[in-house]
Amino acid sequence: MSVQRDASEFRNGSSPVSEAEGQRLDRELAILQSRSLLQSGQLQELADLANFQREALDAAAIVAVTDRAGRITSVNAKFCELSGYSEAELIGANHRILASGAHDRAFFQNLYRTISRGNVWHDVICNRAKCGRLYWVDTTIVPHRDRSGYTAIRFDVTPQKEAEQRLWRLANIDPLTRLANRRRFLELMVTATCKGTPFATAILDIDHFKDINDSAGHHAGDQLLIAVGQALRAELGECDAIGRLGGDEFAVILHDEDGTHLQQRLDGVLAALRRKPVAEMDDCTIHASIGAALFPRDGKDAASLLKSADLALYAAKQSGRGCARRFKPSYREAADQRAGLRTAITHAMERNELFILYQPIVNLVGGQPMAFEALLRWRRADGSIQTPATFGEVFEDEQIAAEIGNFVLTEVLGQIDRWKAEGVPFQWIAINATLGDFRARAFVDRIADAVESGRIRGEQLCIEITEGMLLDRGARAVRDAVDRLNALGVEIAFDDFGTGFASLTHLRQLPINHVKIDRSFIEAICVEGKDRVIVESVIDLAHRLGLKVVAEGVEQAAQARLLRRLECDSIQGFLIAPALTEALATDFVRRDIAC
Repeated sequence: MSVQRDASEFRNGSSPVSEAEGQRLDRELAILQSRSLLQSGQLQELADLANFQREALDAAAIVAVTDRAGRITSVNAKFCELSGYSEAELIGANHRILASGAHDRAFFQNLYRTISRGNVWHDVICNRAKCGRLYWVDTTIVPHRDRSGYTAIRFDVTPQKEAEQRLWRLANIDPLTRLANRRRFLELMVTATCKGTPFATAILDIDHFKDINDSAGHHAGDQLLIAVGQALRAELGECDAIGRLGGDEFAVILHDEDGTHLQQRLDGVLAALRRKPVAEMDDCTIHASIGAALFPRDGKDAASLLKSADLALYAAKQSGRGCARRFKPSYREAADQRAGLRTAITHAMERNELFILYQPIVNLVGGQPMAFEALLRWRRADGSIQTPATFGEVFEDEQIAAEIGNFVLTEVLGQIDRWKAEGVPFQWIAINATLGDFRARAFVDRIADAVESGRIRGEQLCIEITEGMLLDRGARAVRDAVDRLNALGVEIAFDDFGTGFASLTHLRQLPINHVKIDRSFIEAICVEGKDRVIVESVIDLAHRLGLKVVAEGVEQAAQARLLRRLECDSIQGFLIAPALTEALATDFVRRDIAC
């Protein structure tokens, strides 16, 4: 019997309920009916909302449901679209079908431990699509309350992740060689030292790279750098780290290396480089120098370890290049001595302890004024006088070399002024230039000002260069400076001729006026042998090229007579005179005129 019927019966008097009570019941009945309709509408709204949210989630997110064993039981269309797998391929499969190999075991152990405890897990996962493409998804895995499985909600963050990776590569990877850059390599060094296990680090420098880069072009230089990187990757183990510190300098971390096989491994790297072909440079053989140091013996942190390796690299270069040297404590002692010497020479310039002497260069033919070579000397606090042979290492510091060169040039220009004013005849005064002089530019600029202003004539000054300056960094600056000086009429002399490897090439390429035969060839010239043949050949070659020849280190009259017969143009040495002060050099010229 319905409630409505019962109520009507009550109203018809079939029940002892009063009319007022019936009206009350009618009102309550209406309220119940209204509430029922309202709840029914709310339930429908909730259902509609749930459907909308599910559709919105499907449209925006990548959704998958798995059972407790990890088998996929449901996926939405976006999951299939991104992964490249069909729904049929995915249902019943394990999520390992998407494994990319980008995450280690610990990553997944943490994931499964979290969700198995009923907790929500969230992180970014790298997956591999069916086609092999990697993609990244921001993932939240929610355990079901009934413990029946898990729902994974993912959002594709591949564009953001790829942008992050591009930024990381820009900050950490050398774009040319694809190796770690200096910043990244230092991070790897710090990581290696924090582990505390022994390892070796080595710094590699390509021999004469600047000369190759300048002569063959920057593209060829780039190909050479790429080839070095490839050779290092091929030669070293996968666990070893390789980086390009800058320019032609590379560095490596050799893990699990206690020094037992270090020299053998370094020699193997050099041999691999020599075998490595360079693209577009068929006749190029890669030569390099290496310095290595061991952790923790040679340095307990990244900075000190690299410093030790750099000192060993310096020793390798000083040993003739093309070799590998392991750090020794004596290298640090020598570096400290060099640093002390640089400080001392700086103070010497401040205290005016440097001065110039002039050694005569006499013409064997006669009829021409003598020339001079300006020679630097250092009067120490104890009164001793030192030649550059005892402090030549300071010239490796280009700033100090430039400052000394500026001092020498000032003295020589002043000497030319005074001899001109006093009427002292001379052919020219020669200055031994350094790489620092040419890289500073001020050296050549000052000479140009002196010539262009009429203060001196270009031919009153001679600049002596050595072959070493043309085979190392800054070779282009040297060539440009020599061309500019030649245009000004300044004499150019090739000093220590015959002691290098490519002198003939430079005689052909550079505007040389004079060739100076090194004293080492003159010492035994009077003995029938190879030195005499070499000297005779050099004189003949130079004359055929239209060059003048100066023989250095002439100390015996027999040497002078033989050089005259060989038609050498000029001689210089103790037979003529040692290096003289300005006053003695002036008297020497005047006595020569009087004779």
